[in-house]
Amino acid sequence: MKYTSKLPDDSVNIDDKHPLAIALKLTLSLALLAAVVYIFMGSIINIAVSYISPEQEKELSKFLSIDINVSNSNNSYLEKITKKLSRCAKLPYDINSYIMDDEQPNAFAVPGGSIYITKGMIKKVQSENELAFIIGHELGHFKNKDHLRILGHKLIFGTVAMLIGNDYGMAASTTMSIGNAKYSQSAELQADLYGLEVMHCAYGNVTDATKIFEKMSDGEEWKYFTATHPNFEKRIIKMKEKIVKDRLNTSKQAIPLEKIDLN
Repeated sequence: MKYTSKLPDDSVNIDDKHPLAIALKLTLSLALLAAVVYIFMGSIINIAVSYISPEQEKELSKFLSIDINVSNSNNSYLEKITKKLSRCAKLPYDINSYIMDDEQPNAFAVPGGSIYITKGMIKKVQSENELAFIIGHELGHFKNKDHLRILGHKLIFGTVAMLIGNDYGMAASTTMSIGNAKYSQSAELQADLYGLEVMHCAYGNVTDATKIFEKMSDGEEWKYFTATHPNFEKRIIKMKEKIVKDRLNTSKQAIPLEKIDLN
């Protein structure tokens, strides 16, 4: 019998699965890989941060390029409150507070021992107690080395995102964004609770501690899913639970806020 050659079947190199199913599988696989890498590298960062000494942190701060427009306003009042709270925090280095020339209400801690509070935030507070809690919260970040851990997590996020590129990178990027948000939100909640502790130590009460969050709450919880900060309602609930559990004093009169020149 004579052999007659023929071309291979056109479907020999074609997967019988639907293209959408293949794409979904690849996307989910990449998202899972990103999550595993993020968790693994995050664990390494957390261990490494625990070994960073105050001296090394000071040196690290010199290499960080942070463009911050500091107000020329006299912040001696701010420094006085910071020193009062710092004595209770017992951190291994001095903390300095600065007023940042920005109208958005915000405050953050920077490696090396600097706290920046925006003009917008200063304008929202109505008592020294409110301002003391904000500073106490930032001291909590220093106490837990959150400012260094979050810096490390951002480095991981940027590195993995760069390696993944654009091909199916959206799922992996979203996965890491959610993971980064959950970690950051947890750190913020812990800083809130520490802020209560250090405020109670320095002032003997936590009067008005939750007031700043009550002013900023908008009830739109959905938009905090991938945000670095938890929603304000949740923060207020957690703080009030700690106040009741630890029997923190809230009966004292709030201290009037001294005039702060923001010009």
